[in-house]
Amino acid sequence: MSINTTALLETSARRLFPDKTVEQVLAQLLLERAQRNLIRYQSLARQFEVKYNQKFDAFRQQVLNAQPSWDTEQDYFDWELATSGITDMEKEIERLRDLGEE
Repeated sequence: MSINTTALLETSARRLFPDKTVEQVLAQLLLERAQRNLIRYQSLARQFEVKYNQKFDAFRQQVLNAQPSWDTEQDYFDWELATSGITDMEKEIERLRDLGEE
């Protein structure tokens, strides 16, 4: 980033978050993004739970013990991504909240 861009961003951060440091602003924005990602992953996981009327672990066993259709296998990978995304975002949110407490 150029010096002018950095200065502009710092000015905007001070204007929009007058009581926070630039680092606190960045942590807050990252926390908000992680929370939005978590909601998106949770929503996707709920859609699959409704579609298959079961939790992911039961669905995983069903898929691993059979030869699923291409569509079911694709749902498995998408659901697995959502499940691991939930775990990752929960950890990230915790880290960012801990950072905000420093």
